[in-house]
Amino acid sequence: MIYKSSLKYLFFIICIFYSSFSYSNDTINYIDMDYLINNSQAGKSIIKQLEETNQSSLVSFNKTEKKLKEEEAKIVSQKDILNEVEFKKKVQLFNEKVADYRKKRKNVASDLSKKKIEAQKILLNTLTPILADYSQKNSISYILPKQSIIIGKNKLDITKIILEILDSKIKNIKLK
Repeated sequence: MIYKSSLKYLFFIICIFYSSFSYSNDTINYIDMDYLINNSQAGKSIIKQLEETNQSSLVSFNKTEKKLKEEEAKIVSQKDILNEVEFKKKVQLFNEKVADYRKKRKNVASDLSKKKIEAQKILLNTLTPILADYSQKNSISYILPKQSIIIGKNKLDITKIILEILDSKIKNIKLK
């Protein structure tokens, strides 16, 4: 009787330990999305276009700021010459111009941000089928973003390979 209970106990222990071993044939690789966005030809074209747009906007805004400062100095110098009603009227008009300038600057920054997001979305939409095709051809079960990996072998990083494929498929993305 003791033999049977110890045999059952031993069988139970073996089943628990044996079932906890995992035999997996899944292949997991990772990719650095930031590196792809910043170093692919399409990503570089996005960055270049955004910088050019930003620079032209800054030049325009700097000119407007200079004009506003000159106008402010002119209004301040006329404070003693003009009567109080005329001075307040000029100050109010000037404040409206400043508010309009700030609104325009905010809108340009918002539009630039939207363009960046839209262009990156196009790049990622182009990248998705490339990753799917690559994973199917190379029997890869999972491709994870590098940002989610704490430690990983360098041989599991497929970023450079995907970069070459991406550069061969798309060279430029035009901002809208």
